[in-house]
Amino acid sequence: MERLEGPEDVKRRLRVLMETLVGRKSVGEACEELGVSESRLHEMRREALVGALGALMPKASGRPAKVEPTTTRERELQERIEELEVDLQAALVRTELALAMPDLFRRQGKKNPRGRKTSGTKPRTPPVSGG
Repeated sequence: MERLEGPEDVKRRLRVLMETLVGRKSVGEACEELGVSESRLHEMRREALVGALGALMPKASGRPAKVEPTTTRERELQERIEELEVDLQAALVRTELALAMPDLFRRQGKKNPRGRKTSGTKPRTPPVSGG
């Protein structure tokens, strides 16, 4: 433990926890030495073991890849690409709709082709003859 880097009080705590794991110290002795309850001691041991397990997990071999910082221009281009992708999706949806429902798009630009009443307009009333 002495060769490990870190604060002395933390290394002392780790040493006491390790001694309980190998059976050199009882849980009661460790609790007294560290000034903690039994439940806190078990919690500390679990945290230490989880940390040790995480440190021993296999990692990718080799040097980690460098992440190049993106420039303002690259960010602008990426945003433009995303805008164009949205526009492209919208165009594809319009094309699919036009193929699936051609009547929907033929009516555009024509005013009331079948003489139906349109919502929001007043019905026509015939002229009153004066007699």
